[in-house]
Amino acid sequence: MTTAMSTDFQIGRHNAHYEGLYSAREREWRRICAIDKAGHIADLLADVAAGVDGVLEVGCGTGAVLARLSTLQVGKQFTGIDLVDPSPNLEANGAATEALRFSAYDGEVVPFPDGAFDLVYASHVLEHVPDERRFLSELARTSRRFVYVEVPCELHARTNHRALQSTVDIGHINFYTPDTFRLVLQTAGLRVLKLGVYDHSLAVHAFHGSRMSGVTKSIIRKSLLAASPDMAVRLATFHCGALCEPYTSALETKQGA
Repeated sequence: MTTAMSTDFQIGRHNAHYEGLYSAREREWRRICAIDKAGHIADLLADVAAGVDGVLEVGCGTGAVLARLSTLQVGKQFTGIDLVDPSPNLEANGAATEALRFSAYDGEVVPFPDGAFDLVYASHVLEHVPDERRFLSELARTSRRFVYVEVPCELHARTNHRALQSTVDIGHINFYTPDTFRLVLQTAGLRVLKLGVYDHSLAVHAFHGSRMSGVTKSIIRKSLLAASPDMAVRLATFHCGALCEPYTSALETKQGA
């Protein structure tokens, strides 16, 4: 006799959540999340950020992360591409718009030559992608120096069917722990230089509730992360960002040493 261990997920049209014009509230959500995302990139790049010129974001959404990177002076020329034409939802947020370029692409082949950018990144995109390694190989191909990838690590002791369904509803079809995330990166031809584990900012925690609840949640989660990152990612969803280099670049660096 076989016993069902789980129930089916309700699968809709993939990533339909991101089509059309965003509401003012959705745009504000993306703006405050962009502050976190750009900050994580700047954190892992650290002292090498000054050497980054051309930047490509794959899955740029509203362009808010690129705009934030420009204000942080991470890069000088910024290009964003997405499956859906980004132009109706763009948020420059005070950035120098002449340095920002956006377009749609087919979701498979990044429409730029090999090694076209110093930094190629995808923040909270990989969890949406049907073919993770093919996607990552395109990031690696178009980068001459760095690749940055960030995902939510949603597999932990408190993950259940309901939680997974809620993320499936917004297009997540791949789920990670820090270890499985690193494994996917390495098996896609990327050498992981640094991996950071991050919590949301207070503004993000408070966005869907009161400031008080946001403060409480933020204190608990940041205390847990500071005390034991390994334990934290086993108990709750945190974000993992990885600064990588394409394997060919790693070989060239080793051979030139």
